[in-house]
Amino acid sequence: MNTIASVDSLTCPEFLAMERSVIDDFVDCTREACEEAEACIKELNHQGGASYLHRLFRAMHSLKGNCQMVGLIPFVELLHRLEEIVARVRAEQDIYFRELGEFLLLAIDEIEDLLNELISHGCTSDVRRRQLYELCDALQKTGSGGLQPQQFKDAIDLLDGKVDNRDGNVKIPRVLLELPDDLAMMQKIARQIDRLNIYRKNRSEQTAQLTEALNEALGLPANARQLEAASLMHDAGMAFIPHTIFNKEAGLSREELKIVQEHVITGSQLLLRFGGWDEAARMVLDHHERFDGSGYPNGLSGQQIHPGARMLAIVDAFCSVTNERSDRSYRRSLLSAISEINANRETQFDPDMVDVFNDVVRKLLARQT
Repeated sequence: MNTIASVDSLTCPEFLAMERSVIDDFVDCTREACEEAEACIKELNHQGGASYLHRLFRAMHSLKGNCQMVGLIPFVELLHRLEEIVARVRAEQDIYFRELGEFLLLAIDEIEDLLNELISHGCTSDVRRRQLYELCDALQKTGSGGLQPQQFKDAIDLLDGKVDNRDGNVKIPRVLLELPDDLAMMQKIARQIDRLNIYRKNRSEQTAQLTEALNEALGLPANARQLEAASLMHDAGMAFIPHTIFNKEAGLSREELKIVQEHVITGSQLLLRFGGWDEAARMVLDHHERFDGSGYPNGLSGQQIHPGARMLAIVDAFCSVTNERSDRSYRRSLLSAISEINANRETQFDPDMVDVFNDVVRKLLARQT
């Protein structure tokens, strides 16, 4: 339920209290829907066919659905009015004309700005939202004469004046120049890495959760915050590997393998660039070292390998086995995955950490039964 902090202030505490990853997903999905709507309108303005009207309606419906899912009801009501205008044209009750499209573009811009303000500052202008709602409501309720270009031209003039003059004639930029929290940015990068391959769905989140559980079970040998950063960024370097190699199903050549192995260097360098994440960078650099010294990039062994990297190596391998891959016909069970981890204790993995990881997985199995 929304609470009003002042006469012109709309806040949504329940939405703002959601996990940052949920808000980031909402922003990404909303931006995609807005971009789709804008692309359809541009095509319609250049004599695009009915298919663009259908796509435009779906984009508007997605915008409304996104707000509905996170409880932004005032925006749901506003977007429903815009959706109804598009629905009339889609159902051939009215014809499409350029002024209608231009109004939709301006209205979408205003909604994006309001949402950006809400997310960035914790509140936004309810007066602006209500004014846009009332404008859309009046247009949608046009009677038997149908939608007319002049009505939308007048609405554009009215809305454009309000947008341009809302803050001393300085229009708020749609893309804000601000620096997000480091871990929030790392989570966003991790999600993008996971989207590079259909078999990596939620892989980074799963890795972060299991390394946290293993670290706690071991008595926190690694700084929890640094380990979280390393878990999120351990495969960030994969983004710089050519897709032909990243998604190759056959065996890799020696040169291709060398390119893949460079991802640990790139990932660690990215963390160093963030500043203040030196320990996490070391974990990323070391997480493909093997306990027996046969790993890369430096051939470290045993206790030479950072404890966070030794934990990450176990969890990364476990997540790789339990996720579907193009060369597997089924998802491997947790039990078979932990068996594979145990088979490589003392060679690939720290045996003491593997013993504790067995307990972590047993608890995970117990929760799933």
